[in-house]
Amino acid sequence: MPETSTEFARLMGDYQGRLKGYILSLVFDPHAASDILQETNLVLCKKAGQFEAGTNFRAWAFRVAYFEVMRHRRKMGRDRLVFDEKLLEVFAEEAVNEDEQYEARRRALAHCLRMLGERQRLLVMSRYFKGESVRQIALESGRNANAVSQALFRARRNLADCVSLATPKRGGG
Repeated sequence: MPETSTEFARLMGDYQGRLKGYILSLVFDPHAASDILQETNLVLCKKAGQFEAGTNFRAWAFRVAYFEVMRHRRKMGRDRLVFDEKLLEVFAEEAVNEDEQYEARRRALAHCLRMLGERQRLLVMSRYFKGESVRQIALESGRNANAVSQALFRARRNLADCVSLATPKRGGG
């Protein structure tokens, strides 16, 4: 069981940003989205025992978040202009589709990083994963900053081209 709770905690942490983005796409209010995210997290934790390892955590968590958004809307009542439920369902579906596209692009980027030449990959890792400045990379590599900037530009262009080719297009054509 500890493995399961560890995996559940990891999934909870991994999906916080995506959950908040999903909720925000439905309520358009950052403060309300934060509150709803907290309520969603509470429900997810209470129902952790119902989650089966290896199943689609994102779909489950987004569904819980959707119901928490609906509960929030009921509490709001007629205080503000609120979208009708049909429109909210359309927004929810679109947000799920956007998240799926994000995940596909993330996987494509990981693949494309592996496909880069070693020099470009190390350069990208230094700049974007380690957070080193162009100047710092130039000093460490014995190159001038302009040469490092140009090499980064080429690496980003190669990554963008690769991700574009590796990511399925939306809408099916």
